[in-house]
Amino acid sequence: MKRIVVSSGTTDAHNTNHRLRKRISHGFQELGLASWCCGVEQIPSLLQREPIDLLLITGSIADPAVNLHWLVERARQHHCRVAFWLHDDPYEFDLHWRLEDLGCAVFTNEPNCLPYYPQSCRSQALALAASPLDDRPLHPAGDRLEVDLEVDLAFCGVAFPQRVATLRQLRAAGFSLACWGEGWPDDLDGCVNARLGPAGLRQLYKRCLFVLNLGRELAIANRRHQISASMPGPRTFEAALVGAAQLYLGQSPKIGRYYTPEQGVIPAGSVEEVGALLERARREPAWHRQLGAAAARHTRSRHLYRHRCHDLLAALHSGGASA
Repeated sequence: MKRIVVSSGTTDAHNTNHRLRKRISHGFQELGLASWCCGVEQIPSLLQREPIDLLLITGSIADPAVNLHWLVERARQHHCRVAFWLHDDPYEFDLHWRLEDLGCAVFTNEPNCLPYYPQSCRSQALALAASPLDDRPLHPAGDRLEVDLEVDLAFCGVAFPQRVATLRQLRAAGFSLACWGEGWPDDLDGCVNARLGPAGLRQLYKRCLFVLNLGRELAIANRRHQISASMPGPRTFEAALVGAAQLYLGQSPKIGRYYTPEQGVIPAGSVEEVGALLERARREPAWHRQLGAAAARHTRSRHLYRHRCHDLLAALHSGGASA
């Protein structure tokens, strides 16, 4: 496969993460392949104009405006293979019926969903990653680490109920917070209801001792099997790449497969543990900085999109995933 198009499973009017498909496409480019990205609305005209070997549809498949069956058939008419890389499992797993009759390879970000996919999907697990397009270190070489930072803990994301409860606990324990995202209550100190891009995230991470890594526990379409999430999300890898030390709170049994505590992502199961780690970071700034440096090194060597794209293509070539 030499020409690969990366698109989304939702129309651009509803897609809130256009940047992700660009980074996946860049991962294929780093493997020496011709790859570009486009909105799902552009695929039919693109198939007519360009010879394409693989169409990779990423993200969510929840948008009813996208006729996946028609799209796959149209691609096959042009001798183009189609695969899906779903990023919203298990939260939208009840919608997998849209893929059952397509006969396409399905890669999911959540391995707990694998037992429930029909055999026709030939499903495999594939975690998200980070991109060198965002590789700008928080503390460049020679830059002195300031331990007297503005806040103890930082977070960016949507205010799902368990996240709000966790941040209230941490704030009640006396830790200072900087939180950006959507839906945060006005009475939670340190929270701002606004989205941040890559540059804003770097500034947020630079202000704090630790970045909080909080899962989301919201069943958008996950009522049938109530599958629990076990995998780190993309922001885990993105924060690690720029050298942010992270505290992993909540559910993620598989985080240890991707990062050890020495590699900058530390599981913390209680407010007391968080407090002890903050105290150590202030007392031992060299240890704190070493965590961030180790996280960046490990991410560059194992968890970039070129690594995931390599694994995806290997699975397709091996026959472990169908077309």
